[in-house]
Amino acid sequence: MKRFFFTFIMLLTAVSAAYSYTGEAGPPMLTLNYGSRALSLGGAYSGVANDVYYMDSNPAGGDPRKVFKVSLIHQEWIEDVNYEAVRLSYGINGQFFFGLGFTYLYLPFTYYDYYGYSDGNSYTISQGLGMVNVGYKLKNYDFAFGANIKLFFNNVPEALYAGQNYLLFAGDIGVISRTHILKTFIGPEPSLTVGCTLKNIGYSKVMAKLPTEVHFGMSYRLLRCLLLTGEAVFPFYEPIFGSVGAEFDIKKTLFIQGGVQIAENPMFAVGLGYRRKDVNVNVSYTPSLAFRNMMSVSIEFTFGDTKEAQRVREIETLLVNALESFNDGNFEQAIGYIEKVFELDPKNRRAKQLKKTTMRELELDDKRAEIIVNGMKG
Repeated sequence: MKRFFFTFIMLLTAVSAAYSYTGEAGPPMLTLNYGSRALSLGGAYSGVANDVYYMDSNPAGGDPRKVFKVSLIHQEWIEDVNYEAVRLSYGINGQFFFGLGFTYLYLPFTYYDYYGYSDGNSYTISQGLGMVNVGYKLKNYDFAFGANIKLFFNNVPEALYAGQNYLLFAGDIGVISRTHILKTFIGPEPSLTVGCTLKNIGYSKVMAKLPTEVHFGMSYRLLRCLLLTGEAVFPFYEPIFGSVGAEFDIKKTLFIQGGVQIAENPMFAVGLGYRRKDVNVNVSYTPSLAFRNMMSVSIEFTFGDTKEAQRVREIETLLVNALESFNDGNFEQAIGYIEKVFELDPKNRRAKQLKKTTMRELELDDKRAEIIVNGMKG
């Protein structure tokens, strides 16, 4: 039995060292990067957090639109350790959102004694993590906040080692702001997103320290097809580390991602994403020198739509038409599209800026025409 216990502890220690900083603070499952896209970006996701795995990176990142999202993930971790996860989220009235998540990590195990004999039984060492998320987006501002309550359960069969089952509770709080500052393109995507999360606040009788961390993340969409993201992590009991990542849109539905976690034991990951209407598939690959290479696959489904979402799409179409007309020199036509945007959103800032620029060009055209006419009269 002692041999089993030693093996199990050494496995968790090796996992912690290879994958993230956990040290004395545990359990390591509370610090994993969940979601294949988040993993592909090196874990730099608290400043992105725009799929159903927002609750794992930043509990404030939920979608308040009246849509239902569900995602499933399979992660081949290290050696024989795998985990399965499901995430659910739902928005209410364009301001509230809530989510549910469950993750099951498991290790099939066969016990051998000091002489190399098995007892003939197969066991499964497992850990489970349940999560409830709630959040709120301010109505007139690009700002939201949210919180998670998490329940963790460690399960070791009593026949293997007694007294290793335990529960612990933890919580996360986060804020996020999605803005159109420094925007260089026309589209619904925010240009700059900033997020901050305090993770794994709690207390446990069985753990001297929980892996409490502060995450600061930022992403900037330099172009509509290029997203850059970075994150700094400040653990309470471990060294500071960070992550950077990038995502490039190849054909509006196909995305490639890459990221690195800059730490004492760096982690590098690449990924591929496919989005088509209400389906989002991501695959992540993480090479490893110490263990087998890690693979992660997640699929997300979105159900439902709202009048607000339809309005946003119509506004974006009108803005694109207005910009194309502006580039073609059809300024009056561009103004017509802009006025239709104001009918849907009277305070649209991008429409105001485009109208100001278009009116200036119209005035210049009038002045040029006046100069030409006066020259012809002269």
